[in-house]
Amino acid sequence: MQVGGAKNGPGPLVDVYASRRVYWLVLAIGCVGLVLVAAIDWFRQPYAILVFVTATLVGVRGAFDRRPKLSISPRGIRYARWGGAVVAWEEFAGYRRVSWRSLPHLQLIPRQASQLTQKFSMLGRLEQFCARLLRAPSFAIAVVPLEIDGVALEEEVRKYLPQSPRQA
Repeated sequence: MQVGGAKNGPGPLVDVYASRRVYWLVLAIGCVGLVLVAAIDWFRQPYAILVFVTATLVGVRGAFDRRPKLSISPRGIRYARWGGAVVAWEEFAGYRRVSWRSLPHLQLIPRQASQLTQKFSMLGRLEQFCARLLRAPSFAIAVVPLEIDGVALEEEVRKYLPQSPRQA
């Protein structure tokens, strides 16, 4: 997490980066898998090669990507999984802490979900669609892959949004 002067507005800008540990682990799995593909015939199946090549590429990209994954400023919030646009705080009614598959998330509650989703990139809209299919919380920020804990993230968001009651 990095705090600095806000771009395009007064107040602090908080940049949160991806946790590199996850990507280094994925890269290691991909590389070990590729060694197994080269050494053992049983691993030379097309699906295994695809999985190991994909893991290697995702690991390399994530381990060396230096861009922030989450930016919080008085102007709004930008989450890389939603696209590159900054979403104004006025678009959200509040936030709540949620857990999905035992992983902590901070869910932002949109005022008009369908209109907000249209502001996301194509991949951001696909991510929201997949979240609905998997019954994951929509408009949620996954805490685990970020270099910030859930409490610190909630403190930053609380500066701009009220906490909403838990869903029944």
